[in-house]
Amino acid sequence: MPPDIQEKKETLRSIPLFSELSVEQLRKITSVSKVLEFKKNEILFNDGDIYTGFYIILKGTIKVFKISTAGKESVLHIIKPLKTFADVPLFEGGNFPAAAQSLEDSTAIFFPKEEFLKIMSEDKDISIKMLAGFAKRLRSMVNKIEDFSSKEVINRLAKYLLKEIKSNKTDKLPEPHIRLDVPKSTIASYLGTINETLSRTLKKLQDDKIIKVSGKKIFIINVKQLKKLAE
Repeated sequence: MPPDIQEKKETLRSIPLFSELSVEQLRKITSVSKVLEFKKNEILFNDGDIYTGFYIILKGTIKVFKISTAGKESVLHIIKPLKTFADVPLFEGGNFPAAAQSLEDSTAIFFPKEEFLKIMSEDKDISIKMLAGFAKRLRSMVNKIEDFSSKEVINRLAKYLLKEIKSNKTDKLPEPHIRLDVPKSTIASYLGTINETLSRTLKKLQDDKIIKVSGKKIFIINVKQLKKLAE
């Protein structure tokens, strides 16, 4: 097992897909994995490419997206460290259903399809536990769809900001904050809106003294109010 993965082995159990696995089972599946490095803006795979396996990001940010026939980009996921992506085809078959691109220099663990499926076929207990973990991931995807259908942009943005300060481990600070390393256009697409609307929404939150924008940083001034908006 590569050193980078050895260090992350326990942390990987916090990932829904692996949350039900024992340390020994986790050791078995990571034995077939490898660490890959990606430069900023590098394409990992394109929509429709033959499926080769799935990834867990260790460092950096990955954008998962689709391009419509009209050429419009829709961002499906913004993947941060210790998140899984491209795992759906592992279970349902087919090619990559979307494209993925690194938004900054990134490092990921890659699990090749054939070797991974072989382990699952040889160890039924791993298969059952993996499916239980996969169900957790599907629930989070369903929640996102519900947010899109029932909430306004300001509510979705509030939820995104709360998730990001937690991910960045600044949520316990007196003034939680995030750094906008992801382009605003990418965040807008992820939230199901356009860049201009996102900018207006950020301005409204700032005018209402809920956030403070300083360069590439967003400081949360009123966490309580932001949580109300995210409900």
